[in-house]
This record gives sequence, C-alpha cells and structure tokens, in this order.
Amino acid sequence: MARHSNRFYVASPWLAVSAFVLAMAGATQAMAAENGLQRYSPGVGGSDMTTPLVPGWYVQMPIVAYHASKIKGGDGKQATGSAVVTPQGSQQTALFTGAGYAAGVPVTYKTNIKADTQALLPRVTFLGTDRLLGANVGYTAMLPLVRRKVQLSASDITVPSDFASNLTASLQTAPFGSLSAPVAAATANATVSAIQQGVGDRAAAAGNSTYGIGDLEVSPLLHWEIGDHQAVTFAPTLVLPTGDYDARQRANAGYGNFFTFRPSVQYAFIGDGWDIGGRAVLSFNTRNKDNGYYSGSMFNLDWQLMKFVSDDVRVGLQGYFVRQLSKDTQDLSGFTSTQITALGGPKEIINGNKASVNAAGPAIGWLKNGGEMLLEGKFLKEFDARNRTEGQAFWLTVSKPL
Repeated sequence: MARHSNRFYVASPWLAVSAFVLAMAGATQAMAAENGLQRYSPGVGGSDMTTPLVPGWYVQMPIVAYHASKIKGGDGKQATGSAVVTPQGSQQTALFTGAGYAAGVPVTYKTNIKADTQALLPRVTFLGTDRLLGANVGYTAMLPLVRRKVQLSASDITVPSDFASNLTASLQTAPFGSLSAPVAAATANATVSAIQQGVGDRAAAAGNSTYGIGDLEVSPLLHWEIGDHQAVTFAPTLVLPTGDYDARQRANAGYGNFFTFRPSVQYAFIGDGWDIGGRAVLSFNTRNKDNGYYSGSMFNLDWQLMKFVSDDVRVGLQGYFVRQLSKDTQDLSGFTSTQITALGGPKEIINGNKASVNAAGPAIGWLKNGGEMLLEGKFLKEFDARNRTEGQAFWLTVSKPL
C-alpha cells in the first residue's frame, strides 16, 4: 500500500511543471501591446513642450523611475489568468480520467506583478533658420539607457472543487490498487497542491531584470510661432529597433525587432502668468520579426497646466492619457515549430484586448535666468488602467540651450 502511495506522490511534481507552462500563457492575456509596453514614455512631455524655441541647439536629459505593483484586466480589476493542465503519460491520463477530467484540469488564478523601470532619455534637438510651409525646420534624436525588472507571481490558485474528491474516490478503486480512504485523500490533496505550487513557482521564475541601450528615435521638426504667445510643433518620429531585446524575456531594454512610426503634434501657450501645453502622439507598429507579434496602434496625450508663481518658478499639474486604438495580433508564418516552441508557443490574443490608462500629478519647474536652463520635477500617479500595469513615476528633467 505504501508503495502505491509513494508512486502517486512522485507523479505530482511533474504536474506542477505542466501547470506552470500553461498558466503563464494565460497570464500574458491581461496585457495588451507586447508585454504591456509601448514605444513611448507617457509623461515625458512637460515644460519642455512650452519652452520658447529659437534657432539653435538644445539638449534635454529626462530621468524617470517608474514602479507598478498592480496589473489590471479589461474590467479595471486585478488581472486573472486561466490554464488547462493536461495529463502526460498513461498514469496521469488514468488519474485525470478517473477524476472526471480526461481533457485536463482547468486552473484559475490572480496575476500579481512588480515592475520597475529606470531610464535616462538624452535628447539632442536642432532648430534651424530654414523655413518650410512657414515653419522653422529642425531635427531631433534620442537614444535611451534603460534598466527594467519584472517579477510575476500567482495567487488564489484555484482547482475545481470536485477534482480532489473525484480523484480520492477514483484512487480507492482499480486500477490504482484500492488505496485506503486516508491515503487516497492525501494523494489527491498532494496532487492539487503540486498543481498550485507549480503555477506559483513558474510565475516567480518568469520574471527577469535587464539593462542596456534602448531604441533610437529620430525625427525632423516643423515649428510654427503662431502669435499671441502660442506655438505648434510637428514631429514625424521614426523609432528604430536598436535596443537590446530577447523575445523569450519579459523585460528588455528595447521593445522588439520592429519599427514604429510615431507622428506627434505639440501645442504651447505661455502668457498671462500661465504655461499650458499638450502633445498628441500616434504610434503605428510593424511586425516584430522575432515573434510575429503586432502591437496595436496607440494614442497618447501628454498635458500640463502650470502657473507662474514668480518670474522663474512655475507650479501646477501634469499628466497623460493613453488609449490603444487597435487590438494586438500575431502572425507566425515563416516560423518553424521548433522556433514557436522556443518562444513559449503562440501568444493567446483576446479580441478587443486594448490597453488604456490615465495619470496626473503635481509638477514644479525652475527657469534659470529666464532661459539658461530649465529644471523640472514631477510625480505622476496612474489610475483607471485597463489591460496593463498601473503604477507611478518620478520625473526629473534638465533642458538647456547650447
């Protein structure tokens, strides 16, 4: 009798491995855009959007520290995942069949995350005296340095309530050796625990940390001074896949092996003691050649409402608005079965799984000697997230004409 009991306890750890792989596939469903990221740093726009531009060279050095401890689903609540644990081998097939789950045991769980990003976003901008369509023509480029860390975990891991009881009853009959009721119950409970432990262990192993060079952004500029202390800037940005990236990792310095076309229009008003600005950004992505993933198109709006409290100091609110316009898709044509397996299998894309979030927070800016240097700090808190992380960010930006 003890020999039978040990045999089924030995089988349980194998179930944990199977559960983990499938469970993590479900966890990714909560995040729209690949790994819940987009090739734009919402919140980067601030007083730099409204600082008057004259022909010449400018450097900007934004530094951001972002932390998220929540991941939200499409309903705005904590994201959940699901998986089906399928039997492997004749012994497990007999076990699952006896418990009434021949096709596999469904598992549900809550997805937890701790995500941290620290980035340095150095930008160089040149505005010339040449004019096109009434605007000054210029150029800008940015190459980020990025450190990311992602930790995942699963909680409230739930197996169907009748699985253990059905398995207990089945283990007391042939062909399992007619185990005694206590031994059968202990074996069934150990199998459930192994499934739950496997999901939790695999979730913990799925995170990673990395640092490196990010994706290069380059763009021409058209800058119009439209009178009454107002200006408009147009920047059709192209983002290149120069960053460090591994499609098998959750966290990367780069966003993937694809290109992003990101046109933006920026409006600025400075007058009557107010500093008001906004930047509307659209992002269109090509296919990621490393995993066939298409991240949906995105819309971002950075905004600020600042009040001068002295000639050099302004205080107020800043924030952003993010909406994913089209759903994600994946095209694995051209990938071999071995390559697909190495990537962890196809990503399960839920129709309409679009990311969105809002953020707002206090900001303060200091302008040295009327324009020699701009120093700005802000804290932005995210809220109302859907299909992505929800966190907060500290920003410190130095801007200086050369």
